[in-house]
Amino acid sequence: MFEKLLRIINLKTYYFSRKNVIKAVDNVSLDIFRGEIVGLVGESGSGKSTLGLSIVKLLPPPGKIVGGEIILDGENILKKTDRELRKIRGRKIGMIFQDPLTCLDPLRRIGDQIIETITVHLKIDKEHAREMAIKSLERVGIPPDRIDDYPHQLSGGMRQRAMIAMATVLNPDLLIADEPTTALDVIVQSRIMDLLEDLRNERNISILLITHDIALVIERSNRVVVMYAGKICEVRGAERIAVEPLHPYTKLLIQSIPDIEKTEIELKPIPGSPPDMRNPPQGCRFWPRCPHAMEKCKIEEPQLLSLGEGAVACHLYGG
Repeated sequence: MFEKLLRIINLKTYYFSRKNVIKAVDNVSLDIFRGEIVGLVGESGSGKSTLGLSIVKLLPPPGKIVGGEIILDGENILKKTDRELRKIRGRKIGMIFQDPLTCLDPLRRIGDQIIETITVHLKIDKEHAREMAIKSLERVGIPPDRIDDYPHQLSGGMRQRAMIAMATVLNPDLLIADEPTTALDVIVQSRIMDLLEDLRNERNISILLITHDIALVIERSNRVVVMYAGKICEVRGAERIAVEPLHPYTKLLIQSIPDIEKTEIELKPIPGSPPDMRNPPQGCRFWPRCPHAMEKCKIEEPQLLSLGEGAVACHLYGG
């Protein structure tokens, strides 16, 4: 787990309109090691999904990467041509999108969509590709006789499994899972996460798990990355961040998790709302909601400071 698979260096991804520039990902740096699960967590609008889409360069307009580097296995993805990127997507990087019903082609059978993924990258005939598709579906718990079903004939959990089968059929090095358990009941959520962990263990795949559920990433990830308003505010091991969160935002996120074993503890919602990214606050972007805000926080932006096994961007640390 000490070999770096992906390096994101000072990444800047902005959305441009006639009047405003929204800095959705603003100078973000992050390493992902081979064979680890990294949980990327934060409220809606924090830039999590934009970061995931930036890695595979599938940003919707008017989004644009304006700076930084994304290095996969020593190669800068941002310098690749569209043709070169098509060889990387699916082959080296798999992507599980938020809503499989809208991401799967409703007019094509599940099997045909997986077969196309295979034949685009491998020079094999369709019969062999169909066998690979069946094995991929079986691996995620879908019976072979469902290969000719259309997406609407599958349940929400099965559609998500089909999406995972498509994303992992070519054994990618990195799997980006963007809200893979959203809109699923808790039992199906657990099965999907078990499946992702099994794939990681069997194939040494690195997984970037993007979600708003900090309890999920603490339970299932090796490391947790907390984003707020386009910036990383804390990076720590999952076990450490659960018992000793450093950033005030991380602490508030954890305090908002209900605990059925501690019913006497009152839940504490995070006060206020996320900032308007068209005009974010000066200094630390969290200071208007922070219980520890100082005058310095309103003026000077905190830098990500390495602390032992993790890092935190807060003026409460490092003087």
